[in-house]
Amino acid sequence: MAHFTVTCPHCKSLLELDAEAQLVVACKPPEEKKPVASLEERLKQLEEEKKKAADKLAEAMRAEQAGSRVREEKFRKLLSQVDPDAEPEKPVRDVDLD
Repeated sequence: MAHFTVTCPHCKSLLELDAEAQLVVACKPPEEKKPVASLEERLKQLEEEKKKAADKLAEAMRAEQAGSRVREEKFRKLLSQVDPDAEPEKPVRDVDLD
């Protein structure tokens, strides 16, 4: 079979044609070119990304500090419920059961 590739003049995609069957066998869309940004625009974008990252880090730090404060309060509450005169229970081991 005779296959050949042509470029569509309308959409610039690559078409693979079968000459005998007179069919389009495959179509590859054109690669989109990325817009070229100026250096100043890219620097502004980087500053914005840096600011967003710093904000996220600050929020994570606040959440961690609040979480540690809550854990500390729970620990103090549980510690106050423990009787200081009570002896700790000795753990039961399998060897002790024989």
